[in-house]
Amino acid sequence: MSSNEPERIIQKNISYHDEVAEEYNAIMERHQPNQLIRQRVREKFCSLVPQGRVLDFGGGTGLDLGWLTASGYEVVFCEPSVAMRKKAVECIGATDKVSFLEDGQTDFSTWEKTSPFAEKVDAILSDFGPLNYIPDIGHLFSSLSKVIRPGGHCVLLVLHLPFKKRWKWHRRNALASLLSGNTFRMYIPYRDHQQMVFVHTEKEIARAAAPWFRCGGSELLAMHDFTLIHLIRNEEAG
Repeated sequence: MSSNEPERIIQKNISYHDEVAEEYNAIMERHQPNQLIRQRVREKFCSLVPQGRVLDFGGGTGLDLGWLTASGYEVVFCEPSVAMRKKAVECIGATDKVSFLEDGQTDFSTWEKTSPFAEKVDAILSDFGPLNYIPDIGHLFSSLSKVIRPGGHCVLLVLHLPFKKRWKWHRRNALASLLSGNTFRMYIPYRDHQQMVFVHTEKEIARAAAPWFRCGGSELLAMHDFTLIHLIRNEEAG
């Protein structure tokens, strides 16, 4: 992968989400298990983070903002898709509990040099797979480590696809991933757009995060094709 390829992929995925934004909530609602998954994420997050300041990373159309604000959290909302972010603003309405990062502030690749906000957050929520749209998750975790306090919690919901399901999605990529050990990729179309999805394994995520975060546990939601991962910001990490 060339040096600028990860950025090109991310921009392509952002364009996909701009296109799908109008129908995104309806798509999510049509799949009833999504409500159960979101409830489990909420339970896990609230059990780990009883209060504080939260970064909603890749927050989409703001479907978690309702329960986050109702639970008393102060939320920093990060969504690089302008169309999705607009939906989130409409969803939550006027409130002083949520601050929305704008345009360039949402580019996590800049956070290592300049934090998009002054006060570090106590926790990070990344629900319904934002990590799966990012090829270089090592760079991501380096950036996230700059905006969360030591000891802070990350709760991440990521895709989990066993080999049979990978084979069904894309046989050549499934076989290549099995033989090489590289991250499995799949492609999801919507009208004239296509997003590239990276199915990072739990081991890959733990390895990429290790310089800055330690694992606090995980929960496989196998029947829903997701894994709920808990990471903790290292006290000694720089």
